[in-house]
Amino acid sequence: MIRTRQEALMALGLGITASEAQIKLAYKDLVKKCHPDVTGDMDTTAYNRIVEAYNFLIKDNAGKVLTHSKVLGKTTKRTTASNADYTAFQKKAEKQKQKRKEAFEQKQKEFTAQYEKQEADYKRAMEAIDAIRVARAIQSMVWANGMEKDNNEDES
Repeated sequence: MIRTRQEALMALGLGITASEAQIKLAYKDLVKKCHPDVTGDMDTTAYNRIVEAYNFLIKDNAGKVLTHSKVLGKTTKRTTASNADYTAFQKKAEKQKQKRKEAFEQKQKEFTAQYEKQEADYKRAMEAIDAIRVARAIQSMVWANGMEKDNNEDES
């Protein structure tokens, strides 16, 4: 007598993470190979065990979604989600998406403001540098024309 999902899956030669499609495929293959008419053997225990395992898994899956706990072989049952559950999930996901979008937009605004401030600071610095260059050029022209010497002679 098969008592656990793991035992039934082992009888079909499957692992504990087998999907329903894999279970059906394994069952069909094993039934074809182990059927008493095919083997010609009168001992039907292997065939009966395969059928029993499949029936256990099908009955176990009827309307339920199986989830595995961390301990191998133990399964827990939960009912499938209803439309209300799905709608609630969609609303929650949409809210999270909206929050992420708002956070992204806020960061984008902060970055833009910081970039504009840096650009303005750079522009002011370049204007100051240009003003210094102009002042030095004027000073060089004054010295080249000897105007500075005349001013110094008048003061003495």
